[in-house]
Amino acid sequence: MKYGVQLGGGASVSQRDSLKKVAAAAEELGFDSVLIGDHIVIPKKINAPWPYDEYVGGQTPYAVYTEMEWLDPFDTMAFLAAITERIRLGISVVIVPYRHPFDVARRVATVDVLSGGRFIMGIGVGWLEEEFRLLNIPFKERGARTREYIAVMQALWTQDAPRFSGKFVELNEDVNVLPRPLQKPHPPIWVGGESKPAMRRVASFGNGWHCGLVLPKRIPGLLDQIKGLMEEAGRDFNELEITALAVSNRAGDREIGEYRAAGVDVLYMLPLSNDTNAVIQEMHSFADRVKAAA
Repeated sequence: MKYGVQLGGGASVSQRDSLKKVAAAAEELGFDSVLIGDHIVIPKKINAPWPYDEYVGGQTPYAVYTEMEWLDPFDTMAFLAAITERIRLGISVVIVPYRHPFDVARRVATVDVLSGGRFIMGIGVGWLEEEFRLLNIPFKERGARTREYIAVMQALWTQDAPRFSGKFVELNEDVNVLPRPLQKPHPPIWVGGESKPAMRRVASFGNGWHCGLVLPKRIPGLLDQIKGLMEEAGRDFNELEITALAVSNRAGDREIGEYRAAGVDVLYMLPLSNDTNAVIQEMHSFADRVKAAA
């Protein structure tokens, strides 16, 4: 099982020098990849239900969201691409309904080119209803918009004369959205979430499933559902990359072993400290524990 790090906000990842130190540590310690989250505008009061309450025992960490400094994920990935050589770089997850697919297609391709083909596009429909309201995007349309926007981006990345006619996007004239990604046909699309619609998205177009903060005991059952849906869609389940997220300071040797036994290919640590040196110490410890569980 490989290992990576999911960066949130705070001093450990929102300053230039801190990012450089964490990225250098990831390369040195053999991390597979670095991920960063995506939000645009965070309301100071959140009432929307958090998707991963089970993992934290109902102690929803709303303060983590409202107090974070959220760097733009695409700009951050471009920065990391310039200072790294090996690790994969991804967004966990791009909240697809928030941006026009023409813009996202170009930004994804740009980061993939600048990184030498190391970009991972995690995608999700979003959960923070208040953020949708602030962006004037209908919350109930988020699933339909995500599916349509992904189809538009795939067309732009792979077709010389793409055409599209949907509910939200019309493309009926010749255009160029260049450059195209280095990875062919496009960077891997990792679908986030564990809901039934998310399972269907994985089966339909996902190259990976990023289940997020899901207890390891639940993963085999969810994978069985995905496997069945992929077989119905005529897709090979064995080609799917399985990734999960664990809070690094509570993921003991036993839990890490359970993720490995559950079929996880890449386990991401989620550091909670705002101190850069403490985060790097957590990375050393996490890498050692994952290697020991192999």
